Amino acid sequence: MPGRSIVARWKAPAAALIGAGLCAGMETAEAQDIAERFADGVCYARTYSADHLAEHPGQKVARIWFTADPDMRPDGYAAVLKFAFTLRDGRFYQSFAYCRADGFCGTEGDGGRIQLTGRGQNLRMSIVDYLIVEGDDFSPDLMQSDDRVFLLYPGPASACG
Repeated sequence: MPGRSIVARWKAPAAALIGAGLCAGMETAEAQDIAERFADGVCYARTYSADHLAEHPGQKVARIWFTADPDMRPDGYAAVLKFAFTLRDGRFYQSFAYCRADGFCGTEGDGGRIQLTGRGQNLRMSIVDYLIVEGDDFSPDLMQSDDRVFLLYPGPASACG
């Protein structure tokens, strides 16, 4: 069904572009929510248990976190976030996400795009197209594994790092 996959592939980006166009030039509730969520040094993090990882053998990420970087606020972004993840094998990767008012974030060094959305007190992070982050080497593309969506929980700043 090649025709179906082509249509499906283009529907989501088209909807995203339409939504972005509707929000262009105005402060949206989502943008305010993202900025407010990261106020006061809050950290959104998740560490996966050995049991969870055993049940999800295709998942590479063992720990992930996001926090605001108050020293970096370039014009035109709702928030600049520092994020990091550790793979099962212990390799550590850290980068920055430059988040627009529509909830989409580009990662430093053309490492891919993610989307952040609130889920009650929690934060949902979804990979949009790919996510490759530089560390001692380059991370695997998390879009090519069972690491496309993360639900992160709020905690103190000390939970990030």
